[in-house]
Amino acid sequence: MKNYLKDSARTASNTYFTDKATATEVKQVFETFAATGQDLDNQKRRLFYGKGDDLTGGHVEGFNIDKLNGNIVHAIYGLCTEAGEISEAFLKAASTGEFDKVNLKEEAGDLLWYLAMLFRELDTDFEQVATTNINKLKARFPEKFEQDKAYNRDLDTERGILES
Repeated sequence: MKNYLKDSARTASNTYFTDKATATEVKQVFETFAATGQDLDNQKRRLFYGKGDDLTGGHVEGFNIDKLNGNIVHAIYGLCTEAGEISEAFLKAASTGEFDKVNLKEEAGDLLWYLAMLFRELDTDFEQVATTNINKLKARFPEKFEQDKAYNRDLDTERGILES
């Protein structure tokens, strides 16, 4: 995973265009995302921890979670709820002027836990996913990150790497 950290830095944009989004819109989007994360966390607690009353009705044509792999669904809920908590950390940092790194590491650990759950169900592991991801990014950015290549991707080549 140390190689992944190094390789991912090579393909990351190091430009921060703070003139492309207003503080108001950034704050609004992250507040909405944090609230959505809280809503998802409440659903996750009902679905996977049995918290709350049973619900009836609410059938949606063409949408059914009953037969989906519950561990994959749990992992997806967990990743989304933890991302919501990271958005809360971002909002706090934007107000205080600094990130709570201890909290961010704790939330990153929770994300890893849910990724581990997902990877078990997909019969893969961190190393396989990391290697495939870096190979895809190396195909996209052979030397380093370039904005043009971020927008003009060879999706067929990338899909081939992901499927190999």
